[in-house]
Amino acid sequence: MPGPLPVNVVASMDDVLRQTAASAVLCDLPHAVVVQHDLYRGDDDDLLLRRVVHDLGGVVEDTGVALDHACLSCALREDMVPTATRLARSGRWERIVLALPVTAEPGLVRDALQGAVVGGRPVADVARFAGVLTVVDLSTLVDDLFGDDLLVERDLAMTDDDRRAVGEALAHQVECADIVATRGECAPDARALSVLRHLAGASATFADLHELDLAKALDQADGGHGPRRGDYRTAALPQPMDADGVWTLELTSWRPVHPARLHDRIVDLAGGRQRSRGWFWLPTRPHAVCGWDNAGGQLSIGTVGHWSAGDRQTRIVVTGIDDVQDRLRDAFDAVLMTDSELARGLDHWERHDDGFSPWLGDIDRAA
Repeated sequence: MPGPLPVNVVASMDDVLRQTAASAVLCDLPHAVVVQHDLYRGDDDDLLLRRVVHDLGGVVEDTGVALDHACLSCALREDMVPTATRLARSGRWERIVLALPVTAEPGLVRDALQGAVVGGRPVADVARFAGVLTVVDLSTLVDDLFGDDLLVERDLAMTDDDRRAVGEALAHQVECADIVATRGECAPDARALSVLRHLAGASATFADLHELDLAKALDQADGGHGPRRGDYRTAALPQPMDADGVWTLELTSWRPVHPARLHDRIVDLAGGRQRSRGWFWLPTRPHAVCGWDNAGGQLSIGTVGHWSAGDRQTRIVVTGIDDVQDRLRDAFDAVLMTDSELARGLDHWERHDDGFSPWLGDIDRAA
């Protein structure tokens, strides 16, 4: 009896690159099927999700899916999971490739596939997540990742309220990739390639899209090493050597951060042309893992889990191209709590408002 059908995800910031990758998959794997999702406006200007299923023989399905709620990521997951399950159960194909809408985050789909249940049966019985292929344009990578353009400014926003930065969307696609396929109009840019190696996971592979043996690469993909959104404790972060003007700095301590000083120095830690990710903990919320996700000039902070006993840690990993490492080290040391502050005990902080409720929610005193 054959095992669960492998399901791969294709992500890109460029529609042409996404289409090229999907076509290349079908050429290298003629018994695969591609499920492509895109957004479009209906006759009454309602936003719809278009699902096109096609294989080497042509289009199998072309369906418009109404968005039942405002969360596009939720709608995408709610259509992709049952569709992948249905196609896997048909027994018609040997691999499913999910071609995401341009700028979509592959980690959200991966997390939805893993552990999902459809019709009372685990999806894992018929379909298994088999990794992410991200396709990037080397000629624009550095500017896209470290610039401060918003998706809406480039007409790439997925919805009217999509305020993500270009760098944020790109970073999430690269960091979740098992395979990074590259394209560029000129000779490979050494700095761009170095940036990729600093951001992608330690087990990711890199190759030019037109030189990549996709059948072999997809079979060897390790099934997704990227973190759940914001929680980089699960990520296999790389340890590359600084080269070509690209560096990665790891800032780590067992100490919590002082809430007021973090507010004061947050621009020093998150400003400039950098990508930083990690987590921290606050004395006011000793049980909460506070996620740190910064790219494209935007910083996202949120609660992403709870600490196990003895595991609390503050760790921010920064990748950049400007000479600001000393500023980052100074700012990080400055926000950490001192011995004398810690000597007062965490109970002292139960009476304090840390000012992070808009991002982290109300403090749960009973936690």
